[in-house]
Amino acid sequence: MEELLHNALNHSAELALLLLFAIVLAESTALIGLIIPGTVLMITMGTLIGSGKMDFWLACGVGFVAALIGDVLSYWLGFRYRRKLHRLQLIRQHRRLLLQARHVLRHHGPIGIFVGRFLGPTRPVLPMVAGMLSMSPQRFMPACILACLLWSPTYFLPGILAGAAYGLGETHATHFPTLLFISAILSIAAIWMISHSLKTNWNSRLLTVGTPITSLASAAAVYLLISHPHADNYGERLWKVIA
Repeated sequence: MEELLHNALNHSAELALLLLFAIVLAESTALIGLIIPGTVLMITMGTLIGSGKMDFWLACGVGFVAALIGDVLSYWLGFRYRRKLHRLQLIRQHRRLLLQARHVLRHHGPIGIFVGRFLGPTRPVLPMVAGMLSMSPQRFMPACILACLLWSPTYFLPGILAGAAYGLGETHATHFPTLLFISAILSIAAIWMISHSLKTNWNSRLLTVGTPITSLASAAAVYLLISHPHADNYGERLWKVIA
């Protein structure tokens, strides 16, 4: 897929954006999105944005429009054909997933629509299930629009961070992209351990020992990252992406 995107970019930026639109639309449409590796594709596109090969704001705009069309189409299909959809073999194969989506919407409503776009395997079917449950457009659309607006930059972000670091520090003793990757992993691990430590009241020996060690390691890695000779160059690259 990355090679396909590079070929599209080499041909024209418009073709690359058209490919982005098609991928996001397919990934956001009910059931089709279950077989599209959306997260991987968005991160891949983020690396192209971070390396300066694709415009950030255009990509976010195209992603927003495609995601919104996919969600609204899924909602309409669920609302219009809710009885017929239950008889489809493809629906029956993912019955458990639909039940999970139904549970999320009945307990959380529009909040489930918003959060569900970013988390969990139910994301490709939530708008369709909202239509099947006859959720009113007044409740569905605001959450859907806000989620689609924030979804593209959020999923681009890991790739942007990686793409902007590409080629930095190759002649330095500490490879900047490697240090960036280590800092990200340690920070995520530290946040996870701290959050679980607060929930479990330090009952786990792994959390008791691992939380302070991971937190210190994360802080040390971030310090080395900030003080790296290429940190300023990295910051300039990221600024160019959004500017």
